Amino acid sequence: MMAISETSYKDQKEYWDYQRKIQYNKEELSAIAERFEGRVYNDFGMVSLDDMKDLLWTRVKPEDYEEPRKDWVPEDPKLRFEWEGPAYMPKIFDLSGVRSGRPVVLRAKKKNDKSI
Repeated sequence: MMAISETSYKDQKEYWDYQRKIQYNKEELSAIAERFEGRVYNDFGMVSLDDMKDLLWTRVKPEDYEEPRKDWVPEDPKLRFEWEGPAYMPKIFDLSGVRSGRPVVLRAKKKNDKSI
Protein backbone atom coordinates (compact mmCIF):
# COMPACT_ATOMS: atom_id res chain seq x y z
CA MET A 1 0.00 0.00 0.00
CA MET A 2 1.25 3.44 -0.89
CA ALA A 3 0.72 6.83 0.71
CA ILE A 4 -2.77 8.18 1.36
CA SER A 5 -4.19 9.76 -1.78
CA GLU A 6 -6.18 12.97 -1.66
CA THR A 7 -9.39 11.26 -2.79
CA SER A 8 -8.99 8.46 -0.22
CA TYR A 9 -8.41 11.05 2.49
CA LYS A 10 -11.49 13.04 1.52
CA ASP A 11 -13.64 9.88 1.43
CA GLN A 12 -12.41 8.55 4.79
CA LYS A 13 -11.17 11.63 6.61
CA GLU A 14 -12.16 10.50 10.14
CA TYR A 15 -10.56 7.09 9.66
CA TRP A 16 -7.25 8.45 8.37
CA ASP A 17 -7.11 11.21 10.98
CA TYR A 18 -7.58 8.64 13.76
CA GLN A 19 -4.98 6.24 12.31
CA ARG A 20 -2.47 9.08 12.09
CA LYS A 21 -3.34 10.17 15.63
CA ILE A 22 -2.55 6.66 16.92
CA GLN A 23 0.72 6.60 14.98
CA TYR A 24 1.73 10.04 16.27
CA ASN A 25 1.21 8.96 19.87
CA LYS A 26 3.15 5.71 19.31
CA GLU A 27 6.07 7.62 17.80
CA GLU A 28 6.02 10.20 20.57
CA LEU A 29 5.97 7.48 23.24
CA SER A 30 8.79 5.68 21.43
CA ALA A 31 10.92 8.84 21.41
CA ILE A 32 10.34 9.31 25.13
CA ALA A 33 11.15 5.66 25.89
CA GLU A 34 14.41 5.87 23.93
CA ARG A 35 15.62 8.58 26.29
CA PHE A 36 15.53 6.00 29.11
CA GLU A 37 17.30 3.20 27.26
CA GLY A 38 19.80 1.46 29.53
CA ARG A 39 18.52 3.23 32.64
CA VAL A 40 15.41 1.20 33.55
CA TYR A 41 15.71 -1.99 35.59
CA ASN A 42 13.33 -4.50 37.13
CA ASP A 43 13.92 -7.54 39.38
CA PHE A 44 15.53 -9.43 36.49
CA GLY A 45 17.89 -6.75 35.24
CA MET A 46 17.77 -4.10 32.55
CA VAL A 47 14.43 -3.70 30.77
CA SER A 48 14.69 -3.91 26.97
CA LEU A 49 13.59 -0.91 24.98
CA ASP A 50 10.90 -2.88 23.10
CA ASP A 51 9.45 -4.25 26.34
CA MET A 52 9.34 -0.76 27.83
CA LYS A 53 7.60 0.66 24.74
CA ASP A 54 5.02 -2.16 24.80
CA LEU A 55 4.38 -1.70 28.50
CA LEU A 56 3.93 2.04 28.19
CA TRP A 57 1.71 1.76 25.10
CA THR A 58 -0.66 -0.68 26.85
CA ARG A 59 -1.22 1.94 29.56
CA VAL A 60 -2.15 4.77 27.20
CA LYS A 61 -5.92 5.15 26.87
CA PRO A 62 -7.45 6.35 23.59
CA GLU A 63 -9.00 9.34 25.35
CA ASP A 64 -5.48 10.40 26.38
CA TYR A 65 -4.16 10.55 22.80
CA GLU A 66 -2.71 13.88 21.80
CA GLU A 67 -3.45 15.53 18.48
CA PRO A 68 -0.57 15.34 15.99
CA ARG A 69 1.44 18.50 15.49
CA LYS A 70 0.91 20.23 12.16
CA ASP A 71 4.47 19.71 10.92
CA TRP A 72 4.66 16.01 11.90
CA VAL A 73 5.13 13.39 9.15
CA PRO A 74 4.67 9.72 10.15
CA GLU A 75 7.48 7.16 9.90
CA ASP A 76 5.09 4.63 8.34
CA PRO A 77 4.86 5.47 4.60
CA LYS A 78 1.34 3.96 4.46
CA LEU A 79 0.10 6.72 6.78
CA ARG A 80 1.73 9.61 4.93
CA PHE A 81 -0.20 11.80 2.57
CA GLU A 82 1.04 11.59 -0.98
CA TRP A 83 2.08 15.26 -0.82
CA GLU A 84 4.20 14.79 2.35
CA GLY A 85 7.95 14.35 2.36
CA PRO A 86 10.12 12.12 4.53
CA ALA A 87 9.31 11.24 8.15
CA TYR A 88 9.69 14.09 10.63
CA MET A 89 9.01 14.28 14.38
CA PRO A 90 9.33 17.84 15.71
CA LYS A 91 11.27 18.16 18.94
CA ILE A 92 9.04 19.30 21.75
CA PHE A 93 11.53 19.89 24.53
CA ASP A 94 14.79 20.67 22.76
CA LEU A 95 16.80 22.64 25.29
CA SER A 96 20.16 22.31 23.58
CA GLY A 97 20.14 25.92 22.35
CA VAL A 98 18.90 27.38 25.63
CA ARG A 99 21.61 29.05 27.64
CA SER A 100 21.49 28.46 31.36
CA GLY A 101 21.56 31.36 33.77
CA ARG A 102 24.63 32.69 35.45
CA PRO A 103 26.36 30.44 37.98
CA VAL A 104 25.28 30.69 41.60
CA VAL A 105 27.99 31.22 44.20
CA LEU A 106 27.13 30.43 47.80
CA ARG A 107 29.12 32.17 50.50
CA ALA A 108 28.95 31.36 54.18
CA LYS A 109 28.94 34.11 56.73
CA LYS A 110 31.67 34.24 59.29
CA LYS A 111 30.73 32.93 62.70
CA ASN A 112 31.86 36.15 64.40
CA ASP A 113 29.53 38.26 62.23
CA LYS A 114 27.04 40.10 64.53
CA SER A 115 24.35 40.32 61.85
CA ILE A 116 23.52 36.62 62.28
